[in-house]
Amino acid sequence: MFGKGLLTGMRVTIGHVFGKKVTFCYPEEKLEMTERFRGGHLTMDYKKCIGCQLCAMACPNKALTLKATQDAMKKRHLTSYVHEMGRCLYCNLCVEACPTKTLAWDKNYAISSWHREDMNHQVLTDDDMKYLEKAMEDAKVAAAKKAEADAAKKAEEAAKAANDGGGAAN
Repeated sequence: MFGKGLLTGMRVTIGHVFGKKVTFCYPEEKLEMTERFRGGHLTMDYKKCIGCQLCAMACPNKALTLKATQDAMKKRHLTSYVHEMGRCLYCNLCVEACPTKTLAWDKNYAISSWHREDMNHQVLTDDDMKYLEKAMEDAKVAAAKKAEADAAKKAEEAAKAANDGGGAAN
């Protein structure tokens, strides 16, 4: 039918003219972002992260830089996790690549800055760094206890072998 597009367009226009007006006073009121919004800063649950670096490998622009260290029990812990927002495409590949579902986006869409160095965001918080120090100390204590238990077990096995070997020779 000729003019169907015109009528459809006019119906949408009239619906907006007579519909409810939605206006936000931006700095005071912020628009609520949907669940699927990708943007803002990366957030992470540090305790769930295994330091596998799959997120950094999945990033096409290499916008993620992370450093991991091993404790005395051979478990990896992150020491640094930097998100370079100026290089980020917000493609969500890093979040999808995470096997433990540690990474997520916060819903802050006002992330502009005047300087390039302000675009680097350290994802680990001070509380995360305190947790890392405590975990490293706990791992040292656990490794010492394990080494002590292993040494006692070996000594017990050696004593048992000596008793068994001495009794069989007589």
